[in-house]
Amino acid sequence: MQKKVLSEIDLYFGEIESPKGFEINRDHIKIDILISFTDQNRISNNPKDYSYKDYQVPYSQPLTWLKDYLRDHIKVEYGFTLVQKFEYGNVFFPREQSFTRHLVDPVDLRNSPDYTLVYGVDIEEDSCELIIEYDDNRRKNRTWHLPIKNNHFVMFPATQKYMITENKSNKLNTILTIGYEYI
Repeated sequence: MQKKVLSEIDLYFGEIESPKGFEINRDHIKIDILISFTDQNRISNNPKDYSYKDYQVPYSQPLTWLKDYLRDHIKVEYGFTLVQKFEYGNVFFPREQSFTRHLVDPVDLRNSPDYTLVYGVDIEEDSCELIIEYDDNRRKNRTWHLPIKNNHFVMFPATQKYMITENKSNKLNTILTIGYEYI
């Protein structure tokens, strides 16, 4: 008897473990996202577009170090290379949640990302979760729940629908999302 896996949904998650003295300055990334939010530097200015509440994240050294860390560790641990396609930040007020979405453009699959990465920039403890929807053959519309934490990431196929649950705290939650192609 033999077995061959035809398809799988891979999920990568963990904490960014920088060497002592080289920690990623999340406060700098948070401030950049908040400035973009207050200046209304949106990815799209169309209020009916999914990316209306997604905000541009300007270049910064801490952001570059974060992306380098993620790319290098995925390459070493799993043997494939990530190429960034885009990034954006989100700010969630108390009692605010995201809508369900995925990052694939169904009419432009060639230019769509392969992976979605969600990173907790500044998250109040136990205040929200990332919910990823998936199908398990006949068992449709299953969900996987992961708490979003400071300095933790979750990466999953960009075809999977996901959402960020309601912010149960009384402070802002700041999240970074990156779309990646793999080679």
